[in-house]
Amino acid sequence: MRSGIRPPTAVAVVLMLLFAACGGGASPSAAPASPGTTASPGATASGEAPSGSPTGEACPDGIPDDPVTITYWSSSEPQGEALQREIIAEYTALHPNVTINYEIYGLFDSFDAWNLHVPAGEGPTIMLAYEPWIEIFHSQDLLVPAVPEAMCEGSQQDIIDRYIEGTIDPLTRDGDVYALPEQRNAWSLLVNNDLFTEAGLSLETDIPETWDEVAALQDDLHKEENGRTVQKGFEFRYTSGGQWMGATLTGMIYQAGGDVLDENERPTFNGPEGVDALTQWKENIVDPSVTSNAQGDPYQDFAQEQDVMSFGGPNALSFVYQINPTLEGRVTVASMPDAGPEYGGGASYGFHYVVSTNASEAERAAAWHFLDFLTADANRWFADTGLLQPKVGWYEEPSAAEFEGLDVFVQDLADSRPLPRTRYWSQLQSAFVGAVERVAYEDADPKASLDQAAQEYLAAIGG
Repeated sequence: MRSGIRPPTAVAVVLMLLFAACGGGASPSAAPASPGTTASPGATASGEAPSGSPTGEACPDGIPDDPVTITYWSSSEPQGEALQREIIAEYTALHPNVTINYEIYGLFDSFDAWNLHVPAGEGPTIMLAYEPWIEIFHSQDLLVPAVPEAMCEGSQQDIIDRYIEGTIDPLTRDGDVYALPEQRNAWSLLVNNDLFTEAGLSLETDIPETWDEVAALQDDLHKEENGRTVQKGFEFRYTSGGQWMGATLTGMIYQAGGDVLDENERPTFNGPEGVDALTQWKENIVDPSVTSNAQGDPYQDFAQEQDVMSFGGPNALSFVYQINPTLEGRVTVASMPDAGPEYGGGASYGFHYVVSTNASEAERAAAWHFLDFLTADANRWFADTGLLQPKVGWYEEPSAAEFEGLDVFVQDLADSRPLPRTRYWSQLQSAFVGAVERVAYEDADPKASLDQAAQEYLAAIGG
């Protein structure tokens, strides 16, 4: 199944199957998905974003009565940080014996600090982890599984059953849940309606469905002033952190029908599918040096209307509209471009809450009890941040039902595959960053750059 735009009936079927897999209800109302869907933020049926504390308390029992302190390292986006601070205040008001030290870390700083401190018996109780890190941490016995009793559940399976079937498989090991999702999504294409149509293009017929079609539009959408690029049709992200290049190239290799590693964690990404993917990447390079994107603000170029097309999940729109409120109602969401109709979708990923193996029994109970409370209201999370927490029945909540473009985001998620489960994601991502940067900045041959990346990866993991 390709990840291009489906007719409305097909999208409705996918929504119904995806969201009803664990006993949800009828499919949500969804705007037609051909050729795209104009995006608007989540809201209630009355048009107002929901607010207030989660509905009831997630689990009124399950934690010790004695004082307990837990430390939480977060690398949340600004919207998520603000919401977490609100919910922490609500939680500690209900449970004054629990102290939560909330600390903000940069994404990669938190990874390095966790790997330094936790093996030494130190570090936080909870951390927000990028999905590929879970296998790295689990393989080193740095994580503890969820405590069902602290979440008012009888078993690990009860926790799994809260989520749409398959969506938290990457967070489980041998039937145990090792993380709860703050978000889980794939990427879709975002189109600036005005800039697209000003170039003489039609939103009904010209939104690209393949990477070759994206490349064919670049000249039509590229503008220069005094020899400097001031508008691009589409540009990949190079300055927002290595995770963008790692996940994007992985997804494009998936789209081309390939894998990045074999069952022994040896590289396959330099095979024909990888070469096809990096060649498609190279064909869509415009001017990587002209960008304001940063790790904490990866959507700046699209929000400032420099890039006519960009990509992201539902939360991308929260970023974009916060930076440039005038874009609201002027963005179309379409399916992520792919390698062609005979190929599958790209990569999916997420950021998830994990608990350290150093936590005492009381701290573990308090940590999972708090995380249960933190993630209790998926509707509130989506309305305030655009972060999708795939709980059963979530689609029936107001913020989901009113979010135009959700059908496209969900279709791309349904078509996607998780990032590879490997102990060596850091080395793989570094190798991908090098491969992409050589092509983008040095005009390297894609095959030669991937072969070099394979050697770098093997050297980094010890051959």
